[in-house]
Order: sequence, then structure tokens, then C-alpha cells
Amino acid sequence: MLIIKQYPHEMEIPYHLLLDADPSKKLVDKYLSCGILFGAFYNAELAGECLLIFHKNTAEIINLAVLEKYQNKSIGKSLVSMAENQALLCGYKCIEIGTTEHLVKYYEKLGYKYNKTIKDFFVKNYEFPVIDNGIILKNMIRLMKNL
Repeated sequence: MLIIKQYPHEMEIPYHLLLDADPSKKLVDKYLSCGILFGAFYNAELAGECLLIFHKNTAEIINLAVLEKYQNKSIGKSLVSMAENQALLCGYKCIEIGTTEHLVKYYEKLGYKYNKTIKDFFVKNYEFPVIDNGIILKNMIRLMKNL
């Protein structure tokens, strides 16, 4: 049974998942200090997480990860939906996400639309090469969705 809820404060921070989506602990800690962390629990085991932060006019899914053994079970989709609902409850009409090229189609299936490309984002904002699926990342693709 899948349960998605705000991540309990008494539980250890799931860095193994958070750092899978963003390898900078410094940035992850910054986002944790101002965001809402959701956990997806499958039969009481943490299967995934989603970190939502808020800007002046938009909410942003800043971190999303699902353990490999739970991928392709709609857990990521459920986490995104929870974040979208929370953003709506907080009065936001738009939600954004920054991603890599190989995940754009996934988010488009969830209703996200291309907004812009930030050239060399990963090169300029990380002190080390960020690698995803064996590819060194350079550009961030920004997507948005009206709620």
C-alpha cells in the first residue's frame, strides 16, 4: 500500500534519495531549510521523496527521487501530484521544475510545458561534474504547469 505524506521530522533525512536527484548536499540542505519534504512510503518503506519550495509567484519541485526498485509504479507521479496539490493549497497558480533532457518527456506526460533552457547551469552551479545516465550534464530544462 502506498502512502504519501509530509516527511516526518523525527525520521532521519533521506539523503540517499535527495542526493540522487541533486548531488550537492549544500544545495539540498538549503532547500530543506525552506521547503516541504514529502515521502512516499510503500508498505512502510520509504520509496521516494519530493521537495517543494516556494518563490514569490511560483512553487517549484526542486528535488524528486524514487528508489530504483519502486520506479515505474507511478510513485513519482503521485509525489508530483501531492506537490501540486500543496502548492494550490498555499495559493500558487503555477508550479515549475528544472530537469534534464532525458526526463522532459516524463514531465510533459504530467502536463508540464517547456519554459526555457538555462545554458551551462550544471557547469556553473556545481563544483564537480554532474553525471546522469552516464552523461555529463550542462543545461537545465525549465518546465512549468498552470495549476
